[in-house]
Amino acid sequence: MDMDSSSFFPKKRIAARFGRAVDSYETGANVQMAIAKRISLRMKGEIRENQLWCDLGSGSGMLLEYLGPTPSETRFVCLDLSFAPLRRALQARRTVLAVNGDIDFLPIRPEAFDGGVISSVLQWVESPEAALRGIAQMLKPATQLHFSVFVDGSFTELIEIRARMGLSAGVWLPSVSELLTTFDKAGLDVSTEDIEYYDEKQNFKDALSALGSLSDIGVTATGGRLLNRTELDKLCRDYTLTFMKNGKIPLTYRAVIGTARKNTMES
Repeated sequence: MDMDSSSFFPKKRIAARFGRAVDSYETGANVQMAIAKRISLRMKGEIRENQLWCDLGSGSGMLLEYLGPTPSETRFVCLDLSFAPLRRALQARRTVLAVNGDIDFLPIRPEAFDGGVISSVLQWVESPEAALRGIAQMLKPATQLHFSVFVDGSFTELIEIRARMGLSAGVWLPSVSELLTTFDKAGLDVSTEDIEYYDEKQNFKDALSALGSLSDIGVTATGGRLLNRTELDKLCRDYTLTFMKNGKIPLTYRAVIGTARKNTMES
């Protein structure tokens, strides 16, 4: 998918958006939470005593909440670009360590972690392959990285309307093969048997509600360049005229959830 790099990767705007919405995020981001629950199920049998794991782009640490009790002396490092969600994670005692940092410039020593998770974050980094390579360096040999990534087929309704307006998608939505190739180039092996799909079409009362749902995962309000009021009104009007059916506005989500293992040849 073509990307306008001059207006793509608005990480600071995403961080600011999540920082302002931290109080409502945990009750509003239903898709994110459903995906986090699935990832937590994958992790339950992998965590051992005295291990150190990382949650990259952790937000407020809800994934660790779903994970529940962990073996003795297991510690988690939550890393996020936005400070407010990290503070919430600490207040809720969802993590022992919190790092306010950028996934593109990870302040972590090599082979520090026994495992990791990165959920719905790779959409926003400038080079997913470079980010994954940095993550692989932080993992010990043969350890696992659990992940979710929104892929081609997501947000099709919105992307169609944005294309009519001459706007980029504002988010990296790779094909499944492109995604797996990106992991492989970064030194992380993913088997097709180790992935599953999250597919859902949600319905909303109006276009603004649909856009609000996407804002909860950083897409519409923060992806690509900011729209002025006239453009936003046009987008909502066209969205409604094109897709409303039986008084509802649809929005499609499609994500790949998987488990990667660090390639020992890269160690």
